[in-house]
Amino acid sequence: MKLDPKLAQSIVDRMMESIPYNINMMNEKGYIIASGDKKRIDTLHIGAIDTIQSGKTKPMIESFGKFGQPGVNIPVQFQGETIGVIGITGDPKQVTPLASLLKISTELLISQINNTKLESQRKESLNHFLYQWTNIDDPLVDSELLLRAHNLNIDLTLKRFVILIETNSLNKLQLSNNDFSFSKTPEQQLIIVKSENDLQRYLKFCHDNNLIVGVSNKDSNLKNAVKQAQATITISQELQLHNTFYFEQVKFLNQLLESQLYSKKALNVFKSFLKTKSGLELLETLDCYFKNNGNVTETSSELKVHRNTTNYRLNHISESFGLDLHVLTDVFELYVNFLYFKKYQYEHK
Repeated sequence: MKLDPKLAQSIVDRMMESIPYNINMMNEKGYIIASGDKKRIDTLHIGAIDTIQSGKTKPMIESFGKFGQPGVNIPVQFQGETIGVIGITGDPKQVTPLASLLKISTELLISQINNTKLESQRKESLNHFLYQWTNIDDPLVDSELLLRAHNLNIDLTLKRFVILIETNSLNKLQLSNNDFSFSKTPEQQLIIVKSENDLQRYLKFCHDNNLIVGVSNKDSNLKNAVKQAQATITISQELQLHNTFYFEQVKFLNQLLESQLYSKKALNVFKSFLKTKSGLELLETLDCYFKNNGNVTETSSELKVHRNTTNYRLNHISESFGLDLHVLTDVFELYVNFLYFKKYQYEHK
């Protein structure tokens, strides 16, 4: 650890606002790196050399001209080593108590800065590890990752949840000691969670703060888990699903959308519905029909229309696609194509 000249000068300037004496700060070689008298910077201080060698406070009775004036020199120490010297010009009897206070303040500040630096380095190292952990195909065969995990006391074999939250900060959320978080993107925060109880606490926080969230299945492969959490958010937004937070809730829908089973012809029919008022009514009806699991009565009630109106619209939809809503395979085909259409709408809105 070495004294930083800028830090040393800021300490000198601040202390000289309250102390009516000139203050010098010397580095580990005895050269002045900060002073109330700028002319003395980068010059050798004789008294500092003696203080560094002895590690003890040394008063200076006589003047050495530009190499030192009467006063007191007191060592600045960090982790048992002398890293510099503080010198105050004046009657040694008067300035020694001031130098002692300045020494204590400087050493505390240096210790605090060092701790902050170490903590910053630890966080940076952890964030780099977490990024690697969530982007590697098989963490258990990567020797570098395993070594870093061992040094961080992290067990890569444990299955964990991944929570993806659309927010730029989680400062208000208190994480468990067993969990980790980092910024996946400037607008997305990722949490790696060990226990179900903590998972529920984090979800409550997201609910209370109206945050969009996706939760993976519990998995030891975090790359897959991140994909699941992202898919949960994406599908929930594309299909306008409500109270959908877990990948397990959208797993089948995700498989359908990844299967590319849709028909371009059917997609074009849905697009044509967007051009007319009656077409928009058909889309609204079909959406409500599927959300109510094909129940015409509940669909009519939610749309606030007569049952006959709902049936008329559904018949119109059947004719438009050449499908029979009383045949399960036809219903499934229409449902799959409707999912792709909603995805298309979301991507082109």
